[in-house]
Amino acid sequence: MSAWRYFSAYSIPGFALLGVFVGGLFSWLTVVVVFLLIPLAELIVGRNTENLDEEAEAKAKNSLIYSLVLWLFVPIPFILTLLFGYRFNAGAYQPYESLGILLSIALSSGGIGITIAHELVHRKSLVEQYLGRIILLSVFYMHFAIEHVRGHHALVATDEDPATARRGQSYYAFWWTSVWGQWISAWELEAKRLRKLGFSPIHYKNEMIHFTLLQSAYLAILGWLFGWIFALIAVAIGVAAFSLLEGVNYIEHYGLERDLLENGRYEKVGNHHSWNSDHVISRMLLFELTRHSDHHAVASRHYQILRSLDESPQLPTGYPGMILLALVPPLWFRVMDPIVQEFDRRSSERPEQSSFSL
Repeated sequence: MSAWRYFSAYSIPGFALLGVFVGGLFSWLTVVVVFLLIPLAELIVGRNTENLDEEAEAKAKNSLIYSLVLWLFVPIPFILTLLFGYRFNAGAYQPYESLGILLSIALSSGGIGITIAHELVHRKSLVEQYLGRIILLSVFYMHFAIEHVRGHHALVATDEDPATARRGQSYYAFWWTSVWGQWISAWELEAKRLRKLGFSPIHYKNEMIHFTLLQSAYLAILGWLFGWIFALIAVAIGVAAFSLLEGVNYIEHYGLERDLLENGRYEKVGNHHSWNSDHVISRMLLFELTRHSDHHAVASRHYQILRSLDESPQLPTGYPGMILLALVPPLWFRVMDPIVQEFDRRSSERPEQSSFSL
């Protein structure tokens, strides 16, 4: 997919910015686009399962524009929040407008921002890893940089992974266990890392302490600039943003499980342990996150060269539509549980499952 197509993701913060400045019904424009227009458009546009050939993959991998589209996003969540705070303090909004803008910024910072942060924290470059952490700072979810890379990728599709949804578990039950489970896991992972280095977990090198101080400072600055009411609104933006992330986590591995082997270890992560979606619009807006199995195959593989894998289970529609479905558990179970069962049946009939190491 052309690098320029990924700039379409900037339409989401663009709609949010329009809401900030114009207000009125435009304050809800981002919500309408993401959860109404995009799901409808995905039904029309459909899927594209094509992969790059070797020559095109090498060219895309070495093209700077694919990274530039990520880097340019870093200041946007902060700009949107600061502009919102300034106009909120000036009394520019009615309550319904403030709520619409809050959700619009959350969709921008959570849907696009956290997706970009996810890509960056997997990069080998320390500079890019820190850029990812900066975006996560804007939504008070910096521990994701630790837990996702060192926790989720090791334990995905097991009962030990808080970010994997069990079959029959609703999104709301999953949200609670995932949010708190990942936060606790991040502290434990940092403690383990520091002990290996010969340090106490309570040490200035503990990144979780850094994250807590940075997020507290950011919140204090917003409170100082715009007052404590807006500071609470900023927290609400963060909660809404990472709730969207948890919606993505929920749909990416729902009901898929790795087998526990006789030696007490789990089977290697396979391309049948992640749900995929080749819907074109979701692919563009979410930087190929929807080709999730290949991401788990090689976590450092850049988004623009992720592949569609034949053995991977496919979601019936793109991510926005699936998240809407997850918000209504009876409908989610009615749609997804038969798909999970059918995939299990076909998998059991397959002589060999393709698998790969982390």
